[in-house]
Amino acid sequence: MQQNQTNSKNQVLVLALPVTLQSLFQSSLGIIDQLMVGQLGTESIAAVGMGSKFANLYTVSLAAIGTAASIMMAQYYGQKNTKGVSKAFFINTLYAFILMILFAVPALFFPHSILSLYTNESAVIPLASDYLFLIGLGFPPLLITMMLANHMRNVGYPNLPMVSGSISVVANTLLNFLLIFGSLGFPRLGLKGAAVATTFTRYLECVLLLLLFLKIQKKTPFKITWEPGIFRDFALPAFLIGLPVLVNEFLWGFGETVYAVIYGHMGTQAMAAMTLTFPVQGLSIGLFSGVSTAAAILIGNLLGKKEEERAYALTKDFMKWTVFGSLGLGMLLVLATPFYVKLFKVNLETYSLGVTTLKVFCVALWIKVSNMVLGGIVRSGGKTHYTLFLDMLGTWGIGVPLGFVAAFIWNLPLPWVYALITFEELVRFALGIMVIRTKKWMGTLR
Repeated sequence: MQQNQTNSKNQVLVLALPVTLQSLFQSSLGIIDQLMVGQLGTESIAAVGMGSKFANLYTVSLAAIGTAASIMMAQYYGQKNTKGVSKAFFINTLYAFILMILFAVPALFFPHSILSLYTNESAVIPLASDYLFLIGLGFPPLLITMMLANHMRNVGYPNLPMVSGSISVVANTLLNFLLIFGSLGFPRLGLKGAAVATTFTRYLECVLLLLLFLKIQKKTPFKITWEPGIFRDFALPAFLIGLPVLVNEFLWGFGETVYAVIYGHMGTQAMAAMTLTFPVQGLSIGLFSGVSTAAAILIGNLLGKKEEERAYALTKDFMKWTVFGSLGLGMLLVLATPFYVKLFKVNLETYSLGVTTLKVFCVALWIKVSNMVLGGIVRSGGKTHYTLFLDMLGTWGIGVPLGFVAAFIWNLPLPWVYALITFEELVRFALGIMVIRTKKWMGTLR
């Protein structure tokens, strides 16, 4: 038993560390934009927050398809089923391509109309529209990067996405500095410069990861190979696993979009203050996303081997590590909050709103992170309808109604609105623990 626990911890470190770093790299592309754009003033900060929301909805939906692919590949990898891994990759990449088209068309051709739904601030909409258009040009390479990274993690190469991600972050930081502020003779593009830098970096990371992918194809037994009849035989099973995840993540992401609409209609200062919290939220969640991914992959491997007792024991370990780790991080962030918000060029009212709202996030961080890890664990069994129910109840049954009531009926200030919206996380956590204890979420794919 002790040996199993030691092996599990080693596996978690080997898998979670590179995945965590890759997640941080991905998050930092938008975060670096926000930090540097933060020097341009309140309207630019709000514009990045608004422009990023639609792009984030695409990213979340794309990640849902990646999650479905990962669920399948993890179990097939545990079964040593090479054909199953290939099928999972191809069919989910097709679904991801269809999704990309659905998001790229409005982002590229109707950005102004989209942003008009988020806010009625006339000074912010044109800035946010330009930002969304340029970010939308980077939707295709993000698809390729995410699907390749999922495959590599599930077949034993989690370090490779980390390598390409680290290079892209350095490139993005440098390009942001050059294009936002017009340094070293480059044109001063301001907000547009941030979007150009991010989009260019998406393509750079995609090319690097594709080259690494082609390299490992020569030596891994889990090669991606096309087989006749793959869509006929596998499209429906993949669809039945992936649809609840996609609906789940899309509606959850759309709920986040509705929250942005609420903040946006509370005024530019409220939206700017909320945007100040996004970098810390992204880094904090990204820090534990590796734990969530590691949990889903390792527990999925065990379920693929039908080792349910070991899978359940590892589940309890993951939840303990997550709760204690996120509590510690939250306490550190509370202390750092006032110093962090001073990095942005904002007025006193926006500063005050940002500090208080960010402290609310820090207090609730352990619940948010625990829900993320819990969701990855439950999905690893292939019964994705459980998380669909939990997330829809929390977001649409509690969070969205409370947000509208708090903002537009009770007219509460931003920190209180955010606190009431966040209450749904606590309800989801309590119900999620109950689901875990039933063990009914455990399943093995055929």
